[in-house]
Amino acid sequence: MKARFDDRILSFPVPPAGSGETPAACLTRRSLIGLLAAGAFAGFPRSARAAICSTGAYAHEILIASLSFFPNGNTLVSAGQDSLVKFWTIPNGALFRSISTDAVPVQVAVSPNGKFIAVAMAGGHLELWSADGGTRRALVGHTDTVNGVAFTADSDQLVSVSADRTTRIWSVANAKLLRTFSDTTDTMAQVALPPAARAPAGRGTQQRRLLVTSGTQLHLRSFSTGAILQTVAGKAFALSPDGQFLAAEDGARLYMDAFPSLSPIVSLVDQQNATSLSFSADGKLLAAGYTAGPAQLYSAPDLTLRVEMPATQGPCLSTAMDHQNRYLAVASGRSIYLYTLPAGSLVPVCFMDIAASSPSSSGTQYIEGGLLYTVACGASTPAGFACTCNCVPGNCPCVSDTGCSCVSDTGCNCVSDTGCSCDSNTGCSCVGDIGCSCVSDYGCGCVDDTGCGCDGDSGCGCDGDSGCGCDGDAGCGCDGDEGFRW
Repeated sequence: MKARFDDRILSFPVPPAGSGETPAACLTRRSLIGLLAAGAFAGFPRSARAAICSTGAYAHEILIASLSFFPNGNTLVSAGQDSLVKFWTIPNGALFRSISTDAVPVQVAVSPNGKFIAVAMAGGHLELWSADGGTRRALVGHTDTVNGVAFTADSDQLVSVSADRTTRIWSVANAKLLRTFSDTTDTMAQVALPPAARAPAGRGTQQRRLLVTSGTQLHLRSFSTGAILQTVAGKAFALSPDGQFLAAEDGARLYMDAFPSLSPIVSLVDQQNATSLSFSADGKLLAAGYTAGPAQLYSAPDLTLRVEMPATQGPCLSTAMDHQNRYLAVASGRSIYLYTLPAGSLVPVCFMDIAASSPSSSGTQYIEGGLLYTVACGASTPAGFACTCNCVPGNCPCVSDTGCSCVSDTGCNCVSDTGCSCDSNTGCSCVGDIGCSCVSDYGCGCVDDTGCGCDGDSGCGCDGDSGCGCDGDAGCGCDGDEGFRW
């Protein structure tokens, strides 16, 4: 089985607002090693946008379970059933970090302050991460799959619901369990918390002491005691950002209720099984993802259908709206689609991981700010930059493996990769590779490569090659090389 992409470089933070554009240098993962040592990073102008995915290009190897935006809207996090959590730039869909999880992730949530990520997983695993995934703390207590997680509005506490029929509240500061509620009436699958309520003038804000969970029905509960205050129809649900509305779907009907009274406002028959509902930042739009059929965009609170998204590639297990009211992200099968708001128009961008994609697809990699980015081939490259490793095939082992064999990968850039074998790659650039075997590569630049076997390579600066230009190469044995001057 091929090696997965691990975290790109854990010591680097998530790019700040405005940095999530097309990155600035095109290299394979292996080439990053030499460039880090050489300091060969340079800034390039950013390009406008990337291309639609080619056949076989995917974001994850298996179904995508959950999506969540960072508060600045410039980064999207995805969790897949391939046990990977991935970080993508918005709007150009460049992958810049991929982290393996200890169990299959079910839901991922970014805290309102953007400093933490909660990852709910199978087998009772629950972790609290720093924003870049560099620090991971286990929250121990659940004994079965953790189905859902949600942060309080102040990001100080985390609520989790599990198949072990408990709801638990945790301290974010010290990762300690604060309270546990027994869910004897239902197995909770989702959880959400209302936004902070307005307090009297001059007193800041205060958290509404309520939470909402759902299993076979939807439950309004006390945040302090876990007591169920009211129950209504609904499985998938979402709370509006202003806390005035609650949208829910029960497999047959889509509902819009007032919150927190849960008084019905409007409902419509959809006869579909919704897996995810999400509100836009201004509360005027509601996105619904379904296990069968495309996602749909409704106006809120009246639930008038605005847009039915184009047919996609599998069940939609997650939808997410960015906090800047610009984009809707939809997970469909192994792919991610991005739509503009409020129009609901598809953005021509491809969320692609080369390791998750088939050889029929291809991608390009760049370096910016010390991070490696992956985009699909067809994406615009920085102005004035010629990419020698453009369009590396999907599943290509020479993208992430140090010292891998690039044989037959035409145009693969192996610069500075110790031990890289570039045999038969016409024009392979192996300059500076210790031990690089460039035999029979016409025009291969093997100057200064210790042990380079360049016999018969026209123009190669190596001992014994007719016409070899060895002027100034210390220790070069050029006896018999025509045209050499002592």
